[in-house]
Amino acid sequence: MKAVVCTTLGEPNLLEIQDNPIPEPQKNEVLIKVEAAGVNFPDALMVQGKYQIVMDPPFTPGTEVCGIVEDVGEDVEIKIGTKVIALPPMGGFAEYVSVHKSLVIPVSEAVDSYAGASLPINYGTCYYALKRRANIQKGESLLVLGAAGGIGTATIQLAKVMGVKTICAVGSDEKEEYVRSLGADQIIRYDQVDLKETTKELTNGKGVDVVMDPVGGNVTEQALRATAWNGRLLVIGFTDGNIPKIPLNLTLVKGVSIVGVWWGRWTTTSPEETAEDFGELLSFIEKGELNIEPKNVHTIEETPLALENFLSRKNIGKTVISF
Repeated sequence: MKAVVCTTLGEPNLLEIQDNPIPEPQKNEVLIKVEAAGVNFPDALMVQGKYQIVMDPPFTPGTEVCGIVEDVGEDVEIKIGTKVIALPPMGGFAEYVSVHKSLVIPVSEAVDSYAGASLPINYGTCYYALKRRANIQKGESLLVLGAAGGIGTATIQLAKVMGVKTICAVGSDEKEEYVRSLGADQIIRYDQVDLKETTKELTNGKGVDVVMDPVGGNVTEQALRATAWNGRLLVIGFTDGNIPKIPLNLTLVKGVSIVGVWWGRWTTTSPEETAEDFGELLSFIEKGELNIEPKNVHTIEETPLALENFLSRKNIGKTVISF
């Protein structure tokens, strides 16, 4: 089988496409013939050795896939031929991957494979953040930083489903056009105007109820200062590359909460709630309320390019690898 292999930690162009044996599923494992794999910013950091968890080469990156069950090990009830979404800890950028049954979710044949591969990390993270960490309510306002990225675009779509008004911050004409096509209610060009002041203007001086922040850096404090009383700032990540230092007195004088969002950890500690959320996300798709169409589809040979686009901040929307 073809597989993307990181043999040396470094830039994505060092990745190799190798012909490796198809893994045999062990007890409690499911062998999946991968049809599509989602690509995320942490994948790029992983191959550089800059992620929170540093892997020793050689390894195959990739942590979300959609495909068909090819074989199963002992004590697995999922039937061969079932379409599934899976969250392998590693190994998703390959034609086959073997995954523990607890990380495999059967889905309807009607679920598009590209949509299935896009769903787990971006949409799972955003839904968990909005629903469980922010307890966002219908009619509240939401400032989305890095709105044209994978997390940002998932947030825009889920906010529409949840009845939440979005203010989307982007930094280029192309990104503005894309988030507008997804249904962004209002747009801030933070390459042209002051983020805090413009957010205040758009909310009639009140500020936003919730901030979705996968960016970090200088914009985090600006966004925090643009929150309403009892606002919530959701910390998703730091694609800016800089971890912000926040004046904590702001949390006191504004009554605002800074809330960390580590979806991956939560899925391991709260499997029942995770399954509930996935069920709701899949129901949104089945009812036509959530339409997931990745903007970028690459071949396995183009995986280095896909990862480089994240590192150079060129990526817009969701990216998948097609097999």
